[in-house]
Amino acid sequence: MDDDIYDDIHVVRASLERVRRRAAHVVRYFYAHLFTHHPELRPLFPPAMDDQYDRLFTALVHVVEHLGHPGLPAHLEVLGRDHRKFGILDEDYRAVGESLVAAISHHSPDSWDRRTEASWQRVYDYAACAMTGGARRSYATGEPAWWAATILSHRLHGDHTAVVRASVSEPYSWLPGQYATIEHPELPGVWRPYSLAGRPGDSHVLEFHVGRVPGGQLSNVLCDRTEPGQVLRLGAASGSALTPPPDTGAVTLIAAGTGWAPVKSVLDALLSRRPAPRIRIDVVARGESHFYDGAALDDILRKHPCLSAYWWYQERGEGRMRAAERLHTHLRERRDWPGETVYLCGPVMFVHETAELLHECGLPEGALIRDPLPSSVRARGHVSHAEAFLDPPPVNWIDPDARTRPLDLPLPLPQSTIGH
Repeated sequence: MDDDIYDDIHVVRASLERVRRRAAHVVRYFYAHLFTHHPELRPLFPPAMDDQYDRLFTALVHVVEHLGHPGLPAHLEVLGRDHRKFGILDEDYRAVGESLVAAISHHSPDSWDRRTEASWQRVYDYAACAMTGGARRSYATGEPAWWAATILSHRLHGDHTAVVRASVSEPYSWLPGQYATIEHPELPGVWRPYSLAGRPGDSHVLEFHVGRVPGGQLSNVLCDRTEPGQVLRLGAASGSALTPPPDTGAVTLIAAGTGWAPVKSVLDALLSRRPAPRIRIDVVARGESHFYDGAALDDILRKHPCLSAYWWYQERGEGRMRAAERLHTHLRERRDWPGETVYLCGPVMFVHETAELLHECGLPEGALIRDPLPSSVRARGHVSHAEAFLDPPPVNWIDPDARTRPLDLPLPLPQSTIGH
């Protein structure tokens, strides 16, 4: 990053702070300006814009707040690669930049000047250049903008979780623990991230676990209106909450809900090692009927009797707090955490609380591989655009490296922004 841009960063952040209280108006103006001056970009966004209004703008703000971080250029390149699936062109980045500057300037008339405008333009150009560079490099390698995936099977468990298996049309590179974004033909422009289960390179067959989200768009379509023969679109695999290193001697896998999907792929990778590490598994669900893939885990346990597995759920007549306390007591009673590596995945609050507990029990910070991807279930109710801007909700498209180590950033970097 050019030294001169650090002055620009200071100017941009101060400018951004001045419009935070008018966030709702800034967001509306941004999209109105974008679609009025560039109506050809409207199809890049989903028809229903309820959740979209502040998503792209908030993502742009996150990038501004993280300017100066040494890892930002690489992450922006990943964003650019990921945005290829939307059919975005270089000039589209310019259009977004123009609307961003227009929205900020319109809502800060007393403090806007040529210096502020020039700083915003240089900072945005820096980010856009990194993203377009990432897109060009992806294209140069022959990587598709998206992959066609034909559904082979669909199983809905208890009306709340679907297990979908699909075959990709071209080679699809991924690693255990990664996720892919999915678009359904019934919801063009709506992309959601789902962790990959199964085994990489296994006859081009991919497996996804989809938890139903009340009021959710894609999750309900994938649960209720998806059948063999339909063709999904997939974005490139992302995320680096990967299998523990080869020299790991003892691993605990903790999965809650559909967090079982990445844990399942990581478990398969660990069992293929010779010798395999000592593995313990804790699987957590709301109730006994919510173990949607229990037969698969039972089969793994039969084939590998050396595994230790524990099933945790809310028993009949038992309160949630009591059920959680049983799990917490089990974890506290273990005395081997200092020599353990833990892979943790599940809803965001579960991951956060369990991670804190594990560290209290003596697990070293570097021994935890955790998935900070928020659960698709909202952790809070409806919030206004201003509230979301002042206190942004967790963004599902995050900096992949944050899945394995802290980035010392105040907020996660979005992994993608359009169509979510």
